[in-house]
Amino acid sequence: MTWWDYFGYSPASDQAVKTLIERYEKSHPGIQIKRTSIGFADFHAKIVQAAASGTFPDIAAVDAPDVPLLAGQRSISDVTSRFDAWDLGGQFLERVREGVKHDGKYFGVPLRSNTTALLYNKKLFTGTPPTTWADLRAAAKASTTDKSAGLCFAAAANEQLTFNFLPFVWQAGGDLKTVGDTATTEALGFVNSLVNDDKSVPKQVLQWGHSDAQKAFEEGKCAMMINGPWVIPGLKKAGLDWGAAPLPKGSAGSASPLGGEVWVVGAKTKNLDASWDVLTWLAEHKGNAAEFGGGLGSVPNRTDTLNDAAWQWDPAVAAFAGQMSTAKPRSVYGPQYPQLSEAVWTMAQQVLTGSKNPQDAAADARNRIQPLLGK
Repeated sequence: MTWWDYFGYSPASDQAVKTLIERYEKSHPGIQIKRTSIGFADFHAKIVQAAASGTFPDIAAVDAPDVPLLAGQRSISDVTSRFDAWDLGGQFLERVREGVKHDGKYFGVPLRSNTTALLYNKKLFTGTPPTTWADLRAAAKASTTDKSAGLCFAAAANEQLTFNFLPFVWQAGGDLKTVGDTATTEALGFVNSLVNDDKSVPKQVLQWGHSDAQKAFEEGKCAMMINGPWVIPGLKKAGLDWGAAPLPKGSAGSASPLGGEVWVVGAKTKNLDASWDVLTWLAEHKGNAAEFGGGLGSVPNRTDTLNDAAWQWDPAVAAFAGQMSTAKPRSVYGPQYPQLSEAVWTMAQQVLTGSKNPQDAAADARNRIQPLLGK
């Protein structure tokens, strides 16, 4: 069977996948899995090209927002009957299950899930982690010095900014489908106050990805950081004294982004039964928790793993796992999500660079987004 992923981004993640495949092959004589690891930056284009050319692999780990696009193109298999009959399927958290569905049907298995949390350097940040926007703003301002910023996060003009900014919209009571409303301008205004009014978030974040924010945090240049569980191994290696807490609440409560991959089966595969067996085995084999946790940075995403000691691979996992019940999947926005995301990150960048005020930027984004929602 053929298998594609983008988990070669670090030695730990690459080895985790190699170990999983080797473990499966050892327990299933006669099955050979040919893995291809592709760089994350190129993966989306490669998988879309494979879908168009009819060369889609038997198994692929795709970013969850790509599911509606691939399902709409009939490039991946509808596994609804198998998922419904699978004893473990119903144990995935509801929001996690939503992330693998399109038009009410299942198109994969959510084997790796993640979200973001507020991480803080205990040497640079003192006191109780902030639980509200007001607390966050005050804490970020108080922690800002001439040597370090109060708060850092990825805000470059790409999906990583959308991933970090949408939670503020949700926490204010808004949604991608209602961009342009007061919740949107409230979220834009709040983030703008951190960057441009208080200057507790450095302007450099407008060119940063998640890894850049992590590097700055590890170097002691940020007291707090919004990032995902994939940074935990690096923070441990850096030897920092740090902690993790849920994202602070907005006026509408808690919300975080649901990240991770959907493991799908190609629509033209000749190995549907065998491919489904691989995916269910990956989820069912308890010995795989180490690879999905410490290796791939996944947080527990099922009712039977939320409190499983095997999935608490680091003390910080609890802060991420505690938000999984309110984490929101992006795949629910449909096959036009890449264009929708671009409208969101463009809107946020316009405000943070000072080229537009929140009201005008939100209005422009609404005009771009509304025509895409019905497609």
